[in-house]
Amino acid sequence: MSRRKGRIIFLGLAAAAIALVWVRQAKIAALFRQGNSNDMRVRVQATRILLDRGVIPDALPSQEVIVRSKISKALAEVGGQRAIDCLLRLLSDFEDAPRRWAREALVKIGPSALPALGPVLLTDNENAKKAALEALGRMGPPAVPFLRRLISDPASRTNACIALGNVGASAESPEEAEEAFRPLIHAVSGPDYDLANDALPVLGEKQVKAALEPLRKALAVGDIRFNAIVALGDIGDPNATIDLIPFLSDSDVGIRTATARALGQIGDPRAASRLVSTLGEENADYRSAVILALQRIGAPAAGLLVEQLRSPDLYVRRAAARSLQGDAVPASIPALRQALSDPDAEVRASAASALGWRGNVAAIPLLLEALHDKDGMVVDAAIAAFAEIGPTALPTLHSLFSSPDPAPALYASRAIVQMGDEAAPSLVAALDSTSQEVQLWAVITLADMGYRPAVKRFREMYGLSQGRLRVILWRALSELGASLPPSSKG
Repeated sequence: MSRRKGRIIFLGLAAAAIALVWVRQAKIAALFRQGNSNDMRVRVQATRILLDRGVIPDALPSQEVIVRSKISKALAEVGGQRAIDCLLRLLSDFEDAPRRWAREALVKIGPSALPALGPVLLTDNENAKKAALEALGRMGPPAVPFLRRLISDPASRTNACIALGNVGASAESPEEAEEAFRPLIHAVSGPDYDLANDALPVLGEKQVKAALEPLRKALAVGDIRFNAIVALGDIGDPNATIDLIPFLSDSDVGIRTATARALGQIGDPRAASRLVSTLGEENADYRSAVILALQRIGAPAAGLLVEQLRSPDLYVRRAAARSLQGDAVPASIPALRQALSDPDAEVRASAASALGWRGNVAAIPLLLEALHDKDGMVVDAAIAAFAEIGPTALPTLHSLFSSPDPAPALYASRAIVQMGDEAAPSLVAALDSTSQEVQLWAVITLADMGYRPAVKRFREMYGLSQGRLRVILWRALSELGASLPPSSKG
């Protein structure tokens, strides 16, 4: 055979091979299009052929996201191990939609997918792990025996505990929930402290009341005490209060802080006295936890906190003043008035903030004084407190607009802006004031609020005004994105 004839044969064979590959790829593309069909029968048939020919799962990553998503429903209909393997691959998809559809398909397949989901919990792919956990949690009671076995494996127990918690939380009956939570509750009382520390956060997050007694007993075990305290706080049952209070004196600041947070979540007034007694704690994280706890306990703690405003310890006074914020207790006003004269600016600012509750008319004269404080932090707190008081404070704030000193007018404007749209009608009414200063500040405040309904009135005033008011109206219209009246342009 001549060399020329050999080349021709080779090129012919190569062309035939390329044509075969092209035909095969065209058929595969057609099958994927059918897999995206709205007709489920067509979709299932195409998916089954793709599985039989070994095209998927390897060819899935190259398909569009809609194809990778919709094929999951067909895979659930097809079923079998090959379909499950494809769905597991989709759990690692970089897009959310394919992962979500694959998760739902695995839930539909049910218990036969359980053995394949276990290894996914050991992967480094967080997206796949999360989707697998959600699938296991959605499978309900059939997943419990499988997950019970997984929690005995150190490599998978953390995620298995989470999945058991998900099963229990989504259970359709108390009996099903109890079956899912039982292994976690038993783990708390067991000898494996690592497993107990994996189970405790789940019991707390799912607020499993049935775990209360084992959790209270777990406080006696140093290796699991921290997570037991956190879980008791998450559950929020006042029956744990007396058990937790002693740990406010623990030598470990982490335990003390977790206890303060837990007592705050529970909100039991019985903890108030002990929490207040620890306000002098030097650790900032602990003090913050105590302050938040006392704020959550609310009015029952206010009387104790008022006494601490006179403490010689600066940290105690600061913490007490901060703790009173949001309590709305009229009986605390006299002590807060005194605290506004504290030599420490942080105490004064916290006292001003604590006076800011809805409709607290009695605080208005005190906050007016605070607006003259030499420390900006106190002034800012007073402005915010006026805003919290709400419309009841508007007459006083409006009166500051005509002050000869521009500072109080500015403070009043800032307070009204923070108050929001509920203050707008009174500002619009102030545009008709006979005082140009009041008009000026009403315009500035409405513009700073972004109150566009005032634009029409501003345009009317612009044509009639002059001097400073005209300049302010021009700026206000510009800030609100409104054009000037045609007669005013140029």
